[in-house]
Amino acid sequence: MLDVNSSNGFFKIRPAARIINTIGSDLIGDTYAALVELVKNSYDADASFVSIVFDYKTLGNEKALCINISDDGHGMSFDTVINKWLVPATNDKLTRKLSPTKNRLFQGRKGIGRFAASILGQEMTMTSIDETGEKSTTVIDWRVFEEDGYLENVELLVEKTKTNNPCGTTIEIVAKDEEDSFKISVWDKNSIDNLINELRKLISPFKDFEDDKFSINLSFTNCPIETYNNTNFNIETYPIVELYDYRIYGVIDKTGNFKLTYENNITDVVQIENLNGHYKLEGGGKYCGNLIIDFRVFDREPEAIENLINKGLIDPVSKKFAGKNEARKMLNEVYGVNIYKNLFRIRPYGNGGIDWLDLDKDRIQNFTLKISNNQVVGFITIEPEEFSNLEEKSARDGLKENEYYIGLKELAKKSLKELELRRLIFRERSLKSRKARTTINDSIQNLFSFSDLSKNIELRLEQFNVDKEKISQISKILKNEEESKTELLEDIQKTIAIYQGQATLGKIVSFILHEGRKPIQFFNTEANVIERYLKHFRASKDIELLDYLDESAKGIRRNSKLISDLFKRINPLATQKRGNKTDFQILEVIENSRKIFESTMKDYGININVDCDKSAKIYGWEEDLFTCITNLLENSIYWLNLTNVKDKSISISVYENLDIITIDFTDNGPGLTKLEIESEIIFEPGYSKKNNGTGLGLAIAGEAVERLNGKLTARQVDKGVYFQIEINKK
Repeated sequence: MLDVNSSNGFFKIRPAARIINTIGSDLIGDTYAALVELVKNSYDADASFVSIVFDYKTLGNEKALCINISDDGHGMSFDTVINKWLVPATNDKLTRKLSPTKNRLFQGRKGIGRFAASILGQEMTMTSIDETGEKSTTVIDWRVFEEDGYLENVELLVEKTKTNNPCGTTIEIVAKDEEDSFKISVWDKNSIDNLINELRKLISPFKDFEDDKFSINLSFTNCPIETYNNTNFNIETYPIVELYDYRIYGVIDKTGNFKLTYENNITDVVQIENLNGHYKLEGGGKYCGNLIIDFRVFDREPEAIENLINKGLIDPVSKKFAGKNEARKMLNEVYGVNIYKNLFRIRPYGNGGIDWLDLDKDRIQNFTLKISNNQVVGFITIEPEEFSNLEEKSARDGLKENEYYIGLKELAKKSLKELELRRLIFRERSLKSRKARTTINDSIQNLFSFSDLSKNIELRLEQFNVDKEKISQISKILKNEEESKTELLEDIQKTIAIYQGQATLGKIVSFILHEGRKPIQFFNTEANVIERYLKHFRASKDIELLDYLDESAKGIRRNSKLISDLFKRINPLATQKRGNKTDFQILEVIENSRKIFESTMKDYGININVDCDKSAKIYGWEEDLFTCITNLLENSIYWLNLTNVKDKSISISVYENLDIITIDFTDNGPGLTKLEIESEIIFEPGYSKKNNGTGLGLAIAGEAVERLNGKLTARQVDKGVYFQIEINKK
């Protein structure tokens, strides 16, 4: 506080003593995070181990918990303690970046993490021995910082001596349960379980520490919780992470180029596929440096859990083979997608309830394809913020959600999708996800077909010696009933077609807006121009101004026609009622679909070539061919825009013979894999390689062609996609 009688002049900011608690326990606010900060400090000190001991004892007739954190690092000199360790927000580590002996990238850079120790206990004694044998002892009672007063007035005891003991640092924190601060009872069985879980996830599982030699040991002495009394844990990663069903891992570089490996670990021989390519960001994010990714996915059906146990899953506590309940419990402890920086986890990513990739939300939208958050154990390693631009929050509660964080999420989900796509294909082919696939049209036809029922009844009646005439009469009744349902069958097909058309309309809304934007912009601009001309005309009666108004009228008519034509073209998708089947021209349908995307293709540099005789016709609902072609075009435009292919092109060719009309649809985009084509998984609703795709486009296209008495097939080509539509004339 300033003296009101003092003269004007220059004054210094004088922080209150309680600022230490503000940047320490108040900012971190988490006992786990506080211990993690101290472990990271040991790592930064080039230690080969850090030991954490919970020692329950009695001090002065009071119950106390002494938490001892010790390491064999290089320690600190008296000067370092005074001028760096006791200086809040020092930039020492930020400036140096690397540890002096092992050249480790520093974990702590903000210079405040150590003050979080105040959340663990009321008193702290730090003893540090440097490499010259200088021993510095610092005693802190954190309660003094809660009192009113200025930080500059708080005095701490720091002593130095000489010793022959090896270098290293030991921090002893004394915790007591006081009236307004319960430091002991906070550590119940659940919180200790969580601490062990936090420490097991803390270190990267990529075997990085095998050469670096950094280990964590946790032990309990005289612990009132029987499970942990006089126990010792050498913290290791969960063994279950090695028993995954599916895995994708590798590197995505700072420009989006990726080299990944996919593994299927369910089969007797592990199936491996190497993937190379480039990810183009579509969601407004930016590339965030080089990434190392490793996603391990577990199926959760009873059969999969049994298979997990059969792989040799050992309970880490009992050291016995795990049962089904133990296996599920271990999965529940470890699932989540973790983020690591400089070999250590960034909290809270990887905690079970933190679904930062929105996997569960995506699964609701596409249950067939997507995996849930509790199925994946993921590890993503990012670079320091000077390379990644991914900044950690001061409160140690995650990364700042800037555009680089958005890019990180998109790249992570794109790489995970590589696994999801291949997993779905495998499950479909092995019938793990459901029974063999049939189309909607097949299912409806079977529903209204009585032929199998009629044959079974005839066989059974013959077994009962019913005479043939009566059997014939019964068969005729069934046949008449089947024929009477034909009209209902067609009504259902029409209704499904309407819904599929509207779904297609929803997919191409962005293209419709793009096509209609220019005419609407013209109307907005020209309205102001007309008002200005009319104002001048009223004032001057200048006849020449009418010529300008006439030009404006022509422009309005021209742009109105563009909007009108656009609405006419999309009308087949928006219709609420279907008429009867007719003969319609194929070329007219293709052109109407092409014109929806005309402006977009021009902007993207995509050329389209259509080769179709005007006389070529199909009998059926023209909306079905329009729906199919529109979905194929939308897909091609999407993928061509994401590629760096020169001379991007789409080609549609139509030819016919006496019985069949064939439409070949090709492009020179990224194409399809042999497995996708052979398994026909691309026509499965829900299968989509697009970012946030629904997986409905090709399924709808295939169903539409079936209503035309045809079939949509994907063919194998060296480059791009090749879809072939074959429609029977009879």
